Amino acid sequence: FCFMDSTTILSYNSNMRQLVFDKLSTAELVIFNRVKLSGDVMPYHKLVRAISRRADIIYEFTDGSILPDNIEDPLPFDVNAKVIQIEDRDYAIWFQDMMNDMDKYTNKTIKFKGIVARDAKLPNDTFIVGRQVMNCCAEDIQYCGIACDWKESATLKTNDWVIVTAKLSVGVHKLYRSKGPYLTAVSVEKSEPPIEQVATFY
Repeated sequence: FCFMDSTTILSYNSNMRQLVFDKLSTAELVIFNRVKLSGDVMPYHKLVRAISRRADIIYEFTDGSILPDNIEDPLPFDVNAKVIQIEDRDYAIWFQDMMNDMDKYTNKTIKFKGIVARDAKLPNDTFIVGRQVMNCCAEDIQYCGIACDWKESATLKTNDWVIVTAKLSVGVHKLYRSKGPYLTAVSVEKSEPPIEQVATFY
């Protein structure tokens, strides 16, 4: 559980984003207390959803009443499409949603642009594809990638940009020590980098 004072949390987030991020990234339930009866709860909702789509949210108002968050967050892509197209600006949102709810994407075909990571320890038919993702500030940028099996993986080099169309599966991949998501490529095309090379939660 994570309790946040609605009268100060937005200011804290503006000035000490990393501290707020650390708390929200692992929370299963976020409770905003001291919410004004006539106040707009959307800024609090957006604050949580920019970091976690799985956390439940509750608002406690100054009169003691409680309201569960029921604001819908439609994803910026169609998870029921024959091929789920992930636009460049939506990679961070997709990756976070996929890691939080892998079953939603199991056996689905995904298409996105990513940067290749190769290593001598990787099998010849496997590469990593993903994006640099920034959660809150430049200091926390990290590579968020996923294993991809493709028989021509050896033709790729680290830092190549590619457009991958692949089927997503969940299981114990040879690259992982435990269960996780991995891709089986349908096609891999070399590409130019996106305009914004670091993905964000905008």
